[in-house]
Amino acid sequence: MRAWHDVHIHNYLSTCCGDNQATVDNYIKAAKDIGLKLMGFANHTWDESIPLPAPSSFYKRQSMAFEMQIKSQIPENVPGLKILVGAETEYCGMYDVLGMGKEAALQLDFLLIPHTHVHMRDFVMPSTDDVINARANLAEIFEKIDGITPERAASLSRKLSEEELEPFMKEKNVDYVKFVSDFMVESFRSLMNNETLKSYSDLMPVSVAHPFQPVGSYSLRPDMLSLIDDNTFGDLFSIAAGRGIGLEINNCAHAPEAIRLFAIAKECGCKFTLGSDLHATSGFSRILDTEKAINALDLTEDDFMDFVRV
Repeated sequence: MRAWHDVHIHNYLSTCCGDNQATVDNYIKAAKDIGLKLMGFANHTWDESIPLPAPSSFYKRQSMAFEMQIKSQIPENVPGLKILVGAETEYCGMYDVLGMGKEAALQLDFLLIPHTHVHMRDFVMPSTDDVINARANLAEIFEKIDGITPERAASLSRKLSEEELEPFMKEKNVDYVKFVSDFMVESFRSLMNNETLKSYSDLMPVSVAHPFQPVGSYSLRPDMLSLIDDNTFGDLFSIAAGRGIGLEINNCAHAPEAIRLFAIAKECGCKFTLGSDLHATSGFSRILDTEKAINALDLTEDDFMDFVRV
């Protein structure tokens, strides 16, 4: 079965898209070149009516009003290609805060929600105790420098990445793989039960973006997923299926650990969407790599959400 749609495309309106050629017109041409029948724009969006649970420079600009500019850029009719306008909002699992309210969501054709942006520390996922201790250790070192106040020392320590903090962690006490694995399970569960999402998930299409794919820790995914048993996946995906919330299959979904979880999701009655998570016009054809998972899972059109059928 061929991949006929891609509903996870970012154009230049997304802060993390550095390609000025990532325009609607250029994406339309690329989609038609590889034979897609449907594509959906899903720029990162935080509904400005929802207070940010913690400071976030990433979402400072990406309001609903800003992202909806894309509607005026889409031609009224593109022969052979259906174009949808959705959004990829944020789910801050550590706070149980969803970045899209009902009024904003219902302006969209669909909504993608990630639960695995674990690279966004202390916004999506909390820092480990090892990192917290390392920052404290480093702040103490800075404080010993003449002219550095405690406030300035703490600020300097916060600017370092986790990798840069490694020399200051001393003896580690946290199993990072288990920490993220446990977080992904609980963030998925809490997303399914989030009250804001419950208010509109039966009124519009919602799919979970790159489920159980820890952004920033992808190389550790096999180890992380090995800690999640089939029964746990079954419980989580049964909730999603019961709520009518879909799961996104991307070009990395043909790995053995991904096939396992999607096979369980299929058995639970989940429906799927396809998404490349493109942030540039180059590599547009990678959506075709989803065909490996489609065939491995023996999916048919009936296994996909209604809104992506043409």
